[in-house]
Amino acid sequence: MDNVLKSQMLSGVHIKESKLLPKTLFTKLLNIQYPIIQAPMSPLTTPELVANVSNAGGLGSIAAARMNRQQLKAEIDKVRLLTSKPFAINLFIPPSTPDTCTQDDVRVVKEVLNRILTRMNVTSIDMNKLKLINPPVNLYDEQIDVILQERISVLSFTFGYPSSDIISKCKKLRIKLVGTATTPRECLRLTEIGCDAICLQGSEAGGHRGSFLTKDKDTIEQSSIGLASLLSQCAQQSPPVPLIAAGGIMDAHGLISCLVLGASAIQMGTKFLTSDESTLIPSAHKQLLLDPSKIETTVLTRIYTGKPARGIYTQLIDEFKTMDPKHILPWNIQSQLALEISRYAAKHHQLDFMQLWAGQNYSKCEKKPAKQIVEDIIQEANKILNGN
Repeated sequence: MDNVLKSQMLSGVHIKESKLLPKTLFTKLLNIQYPIIQAPMSPLTTPELVANVSNAGGLGSIAAARMNRQQLKAEIDKVRLLTSKPFAINLFIPPSTPDTCTQDDVRVVKEVLNRILTRMNVTSIDMNKLKLINPPVNLYDEQIDVILQERISVLSFTFGYPSSDIISKCKKLRIKLVGTATTPRECLRLTEIGCDAICLQGSEAGGHRGSFLTKDKDTIEQSSIGLASLLSQCAQQSPPVPLIAAGGIMDAHGLISCLVLGASAIQMGTKFLTSDESTLIPSAHKQLLLDPSKIETTVLTRIYTGKPARGIYTQLIDEFKTMDPKHILPWNIQSQLALEISRYAAKHHQLDFMQLWAGQNYSKCEKKPAKQIVEDIIQEANKILNGN
């Protein structure tokens, strides 16, 4: 490693003379071996994936957003049977003031979806007969109860942050808090409320954008900052808080680049979607991620859930181009309709109408055990640091 790289890395990590991957603020915070986090991917994360990443020296994450009290407790028990190492639980923060929609908005969306169903030759689903649950069921309070009762090592959260009362309770139980930011302003807010670490989600990341200081309809235009720019800006404003880099990271070069820019850890989701332990992802989705001859464009879209999320471009997304985006329904309302189609498509292997979450760098996906993914990245990083 040259002297310039050494001086850059010293700002975010502590270099040892052995030139092995150094300990960071984040690995010291949790007393884990490696600065690698498996991103929570609701509802695709399995207990085996969570445990095996933690057992390999990283940090596994339970994606608990859609789990009720009993489901979350059972998931925790399963993970604890497989590992004694720390792991995180990730929650979606419910909106303080849910967005509203009109009956006209619902009608327009249903018209588009019914047209798509006709193209799919599906007669078993009638959008006009589906009744929306509004407001949607709120599982957040019971999820928090379980996390506090179980004294989980790490609570991570997306779409906002917990109340001051919940933060205080977590601090008393020594539960570490990790927020998600997509802009420097959000990073500053999370620092102010007392987060122990902050996950910076670059616009390259697959799945939902974790934004919370912009409205969902404005997020794609106003909060789509690339990871390198986001990380370098936030490293300047909040050096005492460990920063976690997320978005398009798939290998050792990505890890080292993020450490140079001031990160204390990386978080990878798409990379683990094709791991051996990732058994909940539809097979057609997994095969597409692993097929180097079928590299498709990824886009940010609101058509699946109402919130911006990155996935592979599909015919379903294309069909919504005919609709004015102002009619897209709010978070957890849009999904009640669109998920009917994507679930049917997954069951019947109709790839063009599925939810195909993926980060921009998904062409580097590999089919490996989660443990090997972690170990290979660390081994390669050490080789790079030693000039091999």
